[in-house]
Amino acid sequence: MTDLTTRIFTRDQLKEIGVPDIWSAADKTNAAEHLHESQVDSRRWVSVHELVFRAPDDGLAYRVFYEQGLTESQDDTDPWNDEDEVKAVEVEQRPVVIQQWLPVDAPRDKGLDLVLPAWEAVYEPGNVSDYLIGYANDEVGARGAAEAWLRSQAEVTDRLEWVPQTAGDGYDAEFELIERHDDGVDTGPGITVRRRTATTTHAAEAAQR
Repeated sequence: MTDLTTRIFTRDQLKEIGVPDIWSAADKTNAAEHLHESQVDSRRWVSVHELVFRAPDDGLAYRVFYEQGLTESQDDTDPWNDEDEVKAVEVEQRPVVIQQWLPVDAPRDKGLDLVLPAWEAVYEPGNVSDYLIGYANDEVGARGAAEAWLRSQAEVTDRLEWVPQTAGDGYDAEFELIERHDDGVDTGPGITVRRRTATTTHAAEAAQR
């Protein structure tokens, strides 16, 4: 089982930065940024909520679960179930592929070539698994999506340039994004766009439809 990165907050620390109630923050200019909140469970007297917030001291995003009373009689419900310390899990936003149960007479999966656009924009942070940014129908669209994603994650002040790379297995074109700096030192943020190779089998299936 993968170990999760966690941080322990005291009740007073969370209240100080406005978690879970933003209005409880002692200093609104130093309050946590609420990024996401949803109800995940409901019990007899309380509802359980997931809250993702960005801590003002380290700038990282954390997820906690807290309880809220369902009626006025439970207005004094303690959000942390009377715990003195709250464990928060560090999180990051990632795209998620949702799988569904379909009727047996639904169209069969004909492979990625027939379902998804051929171009992929991918981010590889260091030596960990690829992080899919998105799909596009053409190279221009994939590049645009990748550059937009990069600018949403960090400030880009220098020139961006796409450099051809040797495509890996299953791909027939690949480009890496390079940031050209004025000091002559180029950096690679780890972003590539690539086009999947259409297989003979998939092409034959498409011709039969």
